[in-house]
Amino acid sequence: MTDGSARSIEELLEKPYWIIDLLPEVVPEKNGGQFFSAEAWFLKDPDLRRRQVRFLLKLNCYYDLTIAGEEEEIRNPKPEELASLVGRKYLNILAGEHCLISADHTDIYMTLYNPDARMLELAEKLASAEGLFVRKGADDNPRR
Repeated sequence: MTDGSARSIEELLEKPYWIIDLLPEVVPEKNGGQFFSAEAWFLKDPDLRRRQVRFLLKLNCYYDLTIAGEEEEIRNPKPEELASLVGRKYLNILAGEHCLISADHTDIYMTLYNPDARMLELAEKLASAEGLFVRKGADDNPRR
């Protein structure tokens, strides 16, 4: 990852964010036990990662995507390349000029940082087409 990318990612992680998830709302704390069982099942379900990959591939039709790796950056990855990475490790994906998508193999959601109105609208449409939901993240960014 270049120094410029690293700085940009760190700055974007401090921006407002939205969650791209299988669930439309945060699960109430009293239902947490059932959520953790479902989460464990979904993490093993290859359909979840296919949905995420299809979302990213569709988004890439409108915005350049760059996977910011530790050693190299992959700009506009080929579908097979993207599919081989999503769900296998933590990814920082720069989208457009001022947006970041983080995807962690240990989570069932992706996080979209700093989208402008057009990016957010498009993300909501693309997510919906894949059976995913986009919802506003917490007001207090946990990475701050």
